[in-house]
Amino acid sequence: MRYMTVYRKLLSIAAAALVLGSLSACRTAPAEEPKPEPENEVSMIQTLTTPHGKMQYFRFGNPEGKPYVILPGLSLKSVMGAADAVAGAYVLLAEDYDMYLFDRITEYPDDYDIYGMAEDTIAAFEQLGLKDISVMGVSQGGMIAQIIAVQKPELISHLILCSTSPYIASGNAEAFAEWKAFAEKKDAAGLVESFGRYVYTPEFFEQFKDAILAQAEGVTDDEFRNFLISLNGMKDFDIRDQLGAVTCPAFVLGAGEDRVLGVQACKDLMDLLHCDGYIYEGKGHGVYDEAPDYLSRIKEFLDKH
Repeated sequence: MRYMTVYRKLLSIAAAALVLGSLSACRTAPAEEPKPEPENEVSMIQTLTTPHGKMQYFRFGNPEGKPYVILPGLSLKSVMGAADAVAGAYVLLAEDYDMYLFDRITEYPDDYDIYGMAEDTIAAFEQLGLKDISVMGVSQGGMIAQIIAVQKPELISHLILCSTSPYIASGNAEAFAEWKAFAEKKDAAGLVESFGRYVYTPEFFEQFKDAILAQAEGVTDDEFRNFLISLNGMKDFDIRDQLGAVTCPAFVLGAGEDRVLGVQACKDLMDLLHCDGYIYEGKGHGVYDEAPDYLSRIKEFLDKH
């Protein structure tokens, strides 16, 4: 029964193309009885107007708690269709925090880059009056989170960086080049399979292969276009010389076998931010889905700070 629940959540939202980390909560502490869904359900999906376009978000958790924002990673499809599954996966944090998940804008300008994404996300925070925010950035979302922490430190109370990097290294070229080639050919099946094989360990990928590959269905031309622009928008990212300006408590989670951004990137983040972190040996970039104690480590960090 537990693995069927995991399978359904994977089918809904993990699918490699989201790089979000939605399974860890439901895989935590398997000996215990499953926790109930959050009392307050996901609010309806809302839309904001930001400098570069329309941005969607949803909210769940404890409306009396401090804001906790999730910034997902590079995406082929929007996570908005999986809002309820996300809320169910993040029960461990939703009990105490007012949770938000912000998508990217719906239609990308041709020259949209990681700094434009951060500008739009900052605009969304400010429109909603969010401050004293715990920001969790995953993969590309972690790059956006770093920019926000540098440019608008007054908004951020805690910075949680997951499977991400303060720069794009030459070693990332293999995965990115392969994904670009599949997207340019509009080969959704090839792209999703490649994504899954780079993001997850072979054992995890094979276990959930059918669910992962199912995410290739129904990909539109606009989604391929946005994906390519988003991928290209990271190419010159390097914020290492600015991270000394970050003063809020930070926490880094990475994986020893990260084939997308590399484990050294997470180690560099810990050094540059003078912060604690944890490296999961034997896990890949998608450790946020594979490690059963992932959200527990984040909660422990938040409780200490």
